[in-house]
Formats: sequence, structure tokens, C-alpha cells
Amino acid sequence: KTTKQASEISQAVMSASAGTISSKADLEAFLLNVRDKMDDESVSAVYALAAVNYIMGLPEVYSWLSDETKEIARDIWLRLKLAGLQIRNPPMLFGEV
Repeated sequence: KTTKQASEISQAVMSASAGTISSKADLEAFLLNVRDKMDDESVSAVYALAAVNYIMGLPEVYSWLSDETKEIARDIWLRLKLAGLQIRNPPMLFGEV
């Protein structure tokens, strides 16, 4: 199961890095995918963190973040904290952009 989790999230991050996230809609779909995988526990918190970290490093992320996508990303971030990861809230999601 762990190898499958790593493979799934790696594929998601790799597809994102291949240029499939190029709009607000793509970003929202990616975030919803990560959140859904966390819901059904098919991905561990560490892999979800890697996916969110990748997204926050995208050059266009500020222009793609809407209130809705921020809310989804905040939800994922708070779930990561509840899973036991000791991480700080990024200003991009929890402060003024």
C-alpha cells in the first residue's frame, strides 16, 4: 500500500510539473484530488505535503489562488497538522497575499 501511495502522489506531482497545472481550474482539480485522497486515506500526510509544497512553489500560483482554492488548500494544510506534522501556516494561505 505504501508503494502505491508513493506512486500515486508522485504521478500527480509529476503531471503537475509537466505543465498540466496552467490555470485556476487545473489548480482546483489538483487540490481536490489531493484532498479526496486524504479523505479516503489512500495517501499519507507526507505525500500530500509534498504535493501542496510543490503547488506553493509554482510561479503563477498567486494569480491562480481564488477564495475557493485557498479554502481547499487551507483544509488540506489543517489536515496535515491534525495528522501530526509540525508545520507553520504559510502566509500565502492564511494571511494576506
